[in-house]
Amino acid sequence: MRTYYFVFIMMFFLMLFLGYSFSVEASELYGTIWYKGKPLQNAEVAVKDNKIQTTNAKGYYSIELPPGLYTLGIKLPDGKIRQEKVNVFPQDTEKNLQLE
Repeated sequence: MRTYYFVFIMMFFLMLFLGYSFSVEASELYGTIWYKGKPLQNAEVAVKDNKIQTTNAKGYYSIELPPGLYTLGIKLPDGKIRQEKVNVFPQDTEKNLQLE
């Protein structure tokens, strides 16, 4: 009887651990980018593995990424690339940027 109890407890914790480890999925990194006091429209926002999104008319962007530390590359109207570090959390992360 003790053996069955031990096996049951071990299987419970194994399933709990496996369920948790597979539940770490991508979360959303989103925000608004401002450039010289105005929303940065149609700007390319790039992250690792060449994930590229374009900001909308209000400067809004949204990218799905697994949690971790990333560098955003934002292409400015003058063609220069501005890099910003961002930490993406397991829950959705908002990162608004004011660029000059």
